[in-house]
Amino acid sequence: MRRRPFIRLGIAAALLGAVLACNTPSVPLPPPDLPALSFQSAQMTPAGLVVLQGKPSTRHADARFYVYDLGQGDGVITSAAHDGSFTTSPFSGADGDLVQIYFDSPQGERSQNACVQLHVGAPLLSVSCF
Repeated sequence: MRRRPFIRLGIAAALLGAVLACNTPSVPLPPPDLPALSFQSAQMTPAGLVVLQGKPSTRHADARFYVYDLGQGDGVITSAAHDGSFTTSPFSGADGDLVQIYFDSPQGERSQNACVQLHVGAPLLSVSCF
């Protein structure tokens, strides 16, 4: 008779553990690989448009990139190739604008945000988003 409460408690603990194991929070992917990215002037378009180019990077392979210029209120979504390289469509951007960049992996996992200042042809450096 004394064992019955312990058995019930053990079963309840096992069920609770199973429920919690199925609902563990996911850890976001690292932010974009900034040394592999650069802003360029958009060729053959009106002034004030830029593109973001990504060099091959295994971190970015087959990823969907989100790029949003907070100063201009404009951005783009693009997909990287199998080697991680990409060039976005042109979007409004001015020197010194704050730009938010993140990506989704092919499995649907979201990366951490990276915010950078837009400088055409210069290395990207992470800054505070807000």
